[in-house]
Amino acid sequence: AFATFGTVDATSTGATALVQTRRATLRRHRVVAAVASRAAAPSPRKAAQEFLQRESARQGSSALGRIAELLRANNPFATVLEEIEKMLGLLAAEGKKDAEHKAWCDEERKVTNEDIALKTKQINTLTSEIQALVTAIEDPETGLKAMIKRDEEALQMNYESQVSETGERKEENMAYQKDISNLVEAKGLLERAISVLRKYYSKISDKIKAEEVALVQSAKGKRDDPAPPATWDDKYSGQSEAGGTDAVSMLEFILKNTLAEEKAAHNDELAAQHSYEDSMESLKTEEASLQAQLAENRKLLADKEEELLQKRKDLKATEADKKALEEYLVEIKPGCDFITTNLDLRNTNRANEKTALENAVTLIKGTPAYTEAMTAAHEESLGDCKEICAKSEEHVDCKACLAKVTVPGYCAGHAGTVGC
Repeated sequence: AFATFGTVDATSTGATALVQTRRATLRRHRVVAAVASRAAAPSPRKAAQEFLQRESARQGSSALGRIAELLRANNPFATVLEEIEKMLGLLAAEGKKDAEHKAWCDEERKVTNEDIALKTKQINTLTSEIQALVTAIEDPETGLKAMIKRDEEALQMNYESQVSETGERKEENMAYQKDISNLVEAKGLLERAISVLRKYYSKISDKIKAEEVALVQSAKGKRDDPAPPATWDDKYSGQSEAGGTDAVSMLEFILKNTLAEEKAAHNDELAAQHSYEDSMESLKTEEASLQAQLAENRKLLADKEEELLQKRKDLKATEADKKALEEYLVEIKPGCDFITTNLDLRNTNRANEKTALENAVTLIKGTPAYTEAMTAAHEESLGDCKEICAKSEEHVDCKACLAKVTVPGYCAGHAGTVGC
C-alpha cells in the first residue's frame, strides 16, 4: 500500500514529495540507530546462548551445552523451547527415579538385613537343637544308644539266667526223682524185710515156747537133773526176744531215717521249685520291663534320629538362605552405595540445570524475535479467520469462523459469547 501510494504524482512531487522524503530519511536514521544499538549489545538469543555455555562448562552438563548449540545454530525458538521442555521433563523423571532407587535400596537393605538377622537366629537355634539331639542320642552315659545297649545286655543276661536256672532246676528235679525212686525202693525193701523178720521171729518164739512146755512136762516124769552151774541161764533167748528184735529195730530205724530222708527230699524239692518259680517270675517281670523299655527307647531313638536328620536339612537350607541374602546385599551394594552417596549432589546438579534451563527460557521469551515469532505462529494458526479475528478473538465472529459454523449456530451453543 505504501509502495503504491508513492508512485502517483500527488505523493511524489511538490510539498507532498518533500514530506515523503523527510519521512524516508527519518526511517533510515532509525534503522541505522537500531542496527548500531544491536551491534553494541548482544541480542537476547546470544545472551541466552552464552549463559547456557557458561553453565554447561561449570556444571559439566551436556544438556545445557546442547541447548546452547541449538541457539547458536539459529534454530526456531519453538524447537529450542520444546527441547528445553523435554530436558526439564527428563530431569524431573531422573530425580523421581533416583528417589525411588534410593527408597528401594533403603527398603531392600532394611528387609534383607532383618531377614539375615532372623536367619542367623534360626541357625543358632537349630545348631543348639542339633547339639542337644546328638547328646541325647550319642552321650556315652545318658544317650539313647548307650541306654539301648545296656538294656540289650541286661535282656541277654536275663535270658541266660532263665536258661541257666531252668537247666539247673531240671537237673535238680531229675536228681530228686532218682533219689525219691531209690528211697521208695529202699523203703519198700525195708518194710518187706521187717515184715518177714517179724513173722520169722514170731514163729521161732512160738516154737521155743512149745518146746519149753514139752521139756517141763517130760521132766516131771524123770529124776531130778543135777543143778546147773550158778553162771548158767536156763532160758535160751537166741533171736527170739532181745537178740531177734534188735535186727528188726535196726531195720525200723533205717526205715524211719529213709522216710525222714524222703520227706526232706520232698520238702527240698518243693522249696527249690518255689524258689525257681519265684526267680522265674522275677526274671519274666524284669524281661517284660526291659523289652518295653527297649522298645520305647528304640522308638524314641528312631524319632530323635529322624528329627536330627530334619534339623540338619533345615540348618543347611537356612544357611543357604542366609548366604543368598548376603550375596544379594553384595550384588546391590555398588548401585545402592552410589545413589546413597551421590543423591544429594545429583539433586543439587539437577536443580542447577533446571534453574539454568528456566533462565534460558526467560531470556528466550524476552526477545522481540520470539514475540514476533509467536505472534506469526498464532496468526498462522488462525488460517482463513485471520482477518476476522484481527478485531477480537473473543468475538463470536472469530469463534464461529474457527469452529467453522455459522454465527447463529455458535451462539445457540455459546449464548454468553461476545456479539451473540
